[in-house]
Amino acid sequence: MGTASRSDENRGNRQLVLASTGFSLLYAVCVSFFYFTPLAARPDFSAQAFDNVLNPAMFLTGVALALLVKHVPAKRQAIIPAIGYLSLAAAVALLFAAGVAQSSPLSLAAAVLAGAGMSLAAPFYFASLADFGTRSIALVCGIMSLAGMALDMAWALLPPMALLALQLAALVASALCLVQLSREGSPERDRSDDPKTDGLARRDLLNTFLVPGLGTFALSIVYGIIDAAAAGAAASPDAAWAISKVGGIVAAVAFTLYFAVGRQSSTTLLFNVVFGALATGILFLPFLPGNYTVALNIFAATGWKLVMLSLFYLVVITYAHDRTRLLAAIALAYVLPRLGLFIGLNIALVLHIDAGADFVRTTAVAFFLLYLILMVVWLVNAHERRRALGEAQAARERLDRFAHSQEDFHRARCTELAAEHGLTNRETDILLLLAQGRDAQFVSDALYLSRNTVKSYQKSIYAKLGVHSKQEIIELVVPSL
Repeated sequence: MGTASRSDENRGNRQLVLASTGFSLLYAVCVSFFYFTPLAARPDFSAQAFDNVLNPAMFLTGVALALLVKHVPAKRQAIIPAIGYLSLAAAVALLFAAGVAQSSPLSLAAAVLAGAGMSLAAPFYFASLADFGTRSIALVCGIMSLAGMALDMAWALLPPMALLALQLAALVASALCLVQLSREGSPERDRSDDPKTDGLARRDLLNTFLVPGLGTFALSIVYGIIDAAAAGAAASPDAAWAISKVGGIVAAVAFTLYFAVGRQSSTTLLFNVVFGALATGILFLPFLPGNYTVALNIFAATGWKLVMLSLFYLVVITYAHDRTRLLAAIALAYVLPRLGLFIGLNIALVLHIDAGADFVRTTAVAFFLLYLILMVVWLVNAHERRRALGEAQAARERLDRFAHSQEDFHRARCTELAAEHGLTNRETDILLLLAQGRDAQFVSDALYLSRNTVKSYQKSIYAKLGVHSKQEIIELVVPSL
């Protein structure tokens, strides 16, 4: 028994290492596309154009996966991440070629392939976490984000050829880790008897996406606008992207400490803190110099990535019981922030929100962001109140049903005893109350009888049943007690 337990523990630890390593390597490659690592130094490179291709490609592919995964047999689902990894490998090669040839069309083609590849591969890593404990899930998500950011920052120092080789090797290693995870399965639970479902349950969908998903989407828009403004205020684009990466590292550490180490962690509390602090920071946006925008962007990046990781974590623990639903839900959750970021960046572009924006325009944008944030905070708290009231009502109904079932049982048992021992109807009524532990005064008030009459009936009941106390009656009616 002890040997089997140690074997399962070792297997679980090995899976934790595989998931953390493989996911971190995959995310590091994804981060290199989020921050254009191979092309960032090129003066003719358009980050806006790249983002405007990458983010829609991610979103459309993620939505397609969410809609179609239920139609793919479980045994054939492995082809989906395989296509994703091949797309990412092709994107890495194309991005390298774009840097060598200084070709914008090649870089945009790489963005399309990268967006599709990420959305096809990453959800399957999240799905592989379903059988882990909640703290282990949080730990893997935190390590993935932290290591992915750190690796990309290190890779940015390498020459293009070395970067290409390392990224391709990382993709191969990540794919092998995912294959090994799927082969080993879970030491904790056999999924063969799990219910087969076709879509996302309405209640889970609302609880996961109505508030956390919508909140993350809104924060993505806010972050996109602030990031665009900070990019204009920063010393260089490289500095702006470095700021965002630092925010991502801080978010990963905070997330891991909050969910993997902390106790009774609440996503709602986290949302309120992040949105409240960001709203306070935005209040000063029109009145402080450009450097403040850069500082605000650090916090916005941290809050955005923290909330995004929380959404991923919430989706995995919500749908852990059903792989198909989990894949559909995490595919949506993974790409929803990128759509919000796409919208935010383009709002900033259309409104010319940058370091040179005038006071009136900056003030208008600040109030828009505040309105958006406060609406989300109101929605979060209103939804939580409704859910709490619903749960309280359900608990009351369960207690009422239990009380009624107990009363029905007592009544049936008393009727049976009355028939066996020849009790009258009035004696049966009194027996029911005595079996519930009621005293003579209560019986007197309930049945409108005098205390002496009740005591007379009580003596008759004791004699017919062959008992000498109320406790014996209770034990006779409910033998298990």
